[in-house]
Amino acid sequence: MAKIFRLLVLLVSCSSWLSVAMAAPSGEQQLLNYSQTHDMVAYDGIPMLRVFDSGRVQVHLPAYMKQAGDYEYFLTGEEMKILSDRMARKSVTAFNKSALAEKLHMAEAASRVQGAQLFAISDNTYTILKVSPGGSEPGRTIEWSNLQNDAQRYSQVQDLVDLAETERFLQKLLHHPHMKKLD
Repeated sequence: MAKIFRLLVLLVSCSSWLSVAMAAPSGEQQLLNYSQTHDMVAYDGIPMLRVFDSGRVQVHLPAYMKQAGDYEYFLTGEEMKILSDRMARKSVTAFNKSALAEKLHMAEAASRVQGAQLFAISDNTYTILKVSPGGSEPGRTIEWSNLQNDAQRYSQVQDLVDLAETERFLQKLLHHPHMKKLD
């Protein structure tokens, strides 16, 4: 038990150090951070993707991933425009978890009437997206469990499908060809 406690303390102190080490230089504003966590895998508390207004991107791939480590690269002007357009979509800017859950509830009720198939998820995947647009506009946090599965199941709920497309775009940024591993 004492060994587990020491390991936990080490993990927490390392994650705190990494959070400080990966902080933005002064004058740079963080536009968004994104993480995806799973029930069966421990979350180290560090966002997987951070994008700054300078175009700098920090990637943290957790220990359970093949290429675990911390990386950095810069987005091109065109990539920043694509990202900005994605973050300006209604599914992000007007995200309302309870309204979206209600739409899913109605879609599920309609599918039951049509004799839908049995569906179950054994291990949840959680999407966490924090967007900080800057200026006087407040930041927004989007949290959803099993986003990709729900978007596939309820393809008639356009806001959910669009949000899942945004997540797939962010996943691509986690494996950008210009990533450089940090020491």
